[in-house]
Amino acid sequence: MHYTKPYAKNTEGAKFQHCAPLGREENCNVAVASCFVSNTKHFPVNFNPYLPLDASNLNQFKSKLDLAKDLIDDALNKGIAFSSIVVDNWYTSSDLIEFVSSKNLSLVAEVKTNRSIFFTHPQTKQWRYLRCDKIMPLIEQFYPHKLKAVRIPQNNDKDKSVFTYSFNTKLKDCKTKVKVIFVFNKWSNDDDKSAHILITTDLKMSVKSAILTYLLRWGIERSFRELKDTFYFEQYQVRHQEQIQRHWIMSFLAWTLAYLIKQNGYLSKILKEPPQTIGQCKQAVASLIIIDSAFLLSKNKDIAASLYNIKSERFMKKLKN
Repeated sequence: MHYTKPYAKNTEGAKFQHCAPLGREENCNVAVASCFVSNTKHFPVNFNPYLPLDASNLNQFKSKLDLAKDLIDDALNKGIAFSSIVVDNWYTSSDLIEFVSSKNLSLVAEVKTNRSIFFTHPQTKQWRYLRCDKIMPLIEQFYPHKLKAVRIPQNNDKDKSVFTYSFNTKLKDCKTKVKVIFVFNKWSNDDDKSAHILITTDLKMSVKSAILTYLLRWGIERSFRELKDTFYFEQYQVRHQEQIQRHWIMSFLAWTLAYLIKQNGYLSKILKEPPQTIGQCKQAVASLIIIDSAFLLSKNKDIAASLYNIKSERFMKKLKN
């Protein structure tokens, strides 16, 4: 997670560094975060602030990959049940792949097109390391009959067919064997990439399972967007890391409370139109807090109750007492 602070010259940890959302270098704070995602739920688990290396933290410095490893250990120590780890292509280093494998966990991730893979050249029949962007045209030219279609769900409740080619091999400078999956299509109409290369350390995982597992990653993006847009995760007005992290923790707690209320339908018996999104849930809770204020309700309880669309007779009775 990157939070731009273009004018924050004295904010601890804010340095001129690469900012992924902007695709350029910018003065920003960075945190590495973990999230749990399934087909039915998504929620943030923990975060570690990233502090760029300088004279003040020579002995305590940790890279983003080190912080990611710590978050994996943190999830294991907390007993969180998960089947796979999903990361984007920036984190798909040989170091992290081997770390995940050492934990007897499976990794599903995307790799960059310039990553070298051990591959049998279809003309020379010799095994050698080739870049992914060199392998894809060879597959299209020599193995079109071996491409397999996989159907993946879309936001419009329809499916989209993507053509894939997979095999077990190894990456250059990586000891762990992986299954490589070449996807010769976009994930959706909104996808800005025309092709994707996935890997998984679970050599027995089906191509469809690997793709669907990787696409759960968008639940991570959704969690981050909700934290930033609805709970103001990045809009802190403090300078020191301890204070910044307190702000982040409060955002996590507020998000968790709203999400718990939404997932369990706690407002369905109180409001005629229960909130459908995290933002609506936050607004509804804020409204109920205002309603329950004796100072505000003393002016006109009936108008206040009707204004917020309350249907619960017990809640109405409480307001009138």
